[in-house]
Amino acid sequence: MDELYSGNTNNANLSYDMSEDSDMNKEFFREFDYGIDSTDNVILIQDEITSGLAFDIVSKVRLLKKINGELTTINILLNSPGGDVIETLALIDFMQSQKEQGIKFNIIVRGSAMSAAALLLTCGTGLRAASKHSKIMIHQLSTVVVGKLSDVKSNAKFSEELENDCNQLMADNSSMDKEYWEGISSSDYFISSEKALELGIIDKII
Repeated sequence: MDELYSGNTNNANLSYDMSEDSDMNKEFFREFDYGIDSTDNVILIQDEITSGLAFDIVSKVRLLKKINGELTTINILLNSPGGDVIETLALIDFMQSQKEQGIKFNIIVRGSAMSAAALLLTCGTGLRAASKHSKIMIHQLSTVVVGKLSDVKSNAKFSEELENDCNQLMADNSSMDKEYWEGISSSDYFISSEKALELGIIDKII
């Protein structure tokens, strides 16, 4: 696989072993084009969390299982400004379901974990870590609803329930209670890795 990233695109200089004994998955699969590294069971989550991420992660986990057989740990490298909260909750549910099957998700922040990404980090089922100068931000849900008054009221109620779920998850997976997270999330709350460690959002600074 190193040859594929060396910058040499001359196929004549690549030696392909097409025998039955060759492992096409590990030898010639451009894993990082797909956002994984099967050697260390790494999955990349970068940029905004958008619709479809949960199923994307599910497919990558299934692929890692096929390549490496029985897994006990998957490492997520995270650098995200946040995004879709419902998609994030779906991913958290998936991580919990895999924990019941003996697979833990380590989450390592390299850069930032903002908004929904901070919730994902906090709910990691294995080691939760961040590099020294990574930044984490927590805040209330953002929503803009226009239309009939009944629709606005319905969406406001749904947003409150969603916010309640997020604050409860933060409390369940950190060293602070739900009231703390409700109090600080009224505005953007930026914290350092050191503060995240103090609050129990992460377990280690790397």
